[in-house]
Amino acid sequence: MRLPSWARPAVLGLIAAILASGCGRSGYQYVENRDDTVFLKIPDDWEIVAEGVVNYAITPDDNPQRLPGENVVPWRAVFNAAPDGEAASFDHVSGFVEVQPVDRRMRADLSLLAFFPPEVSNVTEGVEVVRHDLVTAGEASGHRIAWTRLMEDGREIMGDRLVMTDDLNRVIYTVGVGCSIGCYDANAASIDEVMRTFTVGD
Repeated sequence: MRLPSWARPAVLGLIAAILASGCGRSGYQYVENRDDTVFLKIPDDWEIVAEGVVNYAITPDDNPQRLPGENVVPWRAVFNAAPDGEAASFDHVSGFVEVQPVDRRMRADLSLLAFFPPEVSNVTEGVEVVRHDLVTAGEASGHRIAWTRLMEDGREIMGDRLVMTDDLNRVIYTVGVGCSIGCYDANAASIDEVMRTFTVGD
């Protein structure tokens, strides 16, 4: 049976929705903060070990000054891929996602590179930046930087961090993951999926 041309977009849209819903159940779970509409997709076998409101914001003192009508609450979720009963270590991916409001006194001079480890934003000995991309996720934009670091004990680890803000510098959104070089290479596809699917919206 051949569908009339006017019906094809609707049917194709329905098929896409069914496929998308099926993909959503194929080995992934969501970490989300509905208040700030932040969504992050992580593999089902990674564990969310902590999630909730945190007691710090980006402010020059202990008295945050927000503009009238602003109500962003600092929030953080921590996850890792260590098997049940095993302590987190560089042998397994660990990471976090964070939402931090920015004090209005700091917005004009905000530098996103300041939210990367100092040895990365000002590359020091033993650290090599292996990628630096400008990225956009929903209504936010910023940087994704990945780097390797040689530890004092000879181990080489890799970090990967996404730091973004909205167009008015009101909120900083951060996603970070890290583990040993071998661990990172083995999980590169999953890590890239985590970074790629991070979303900020209305």
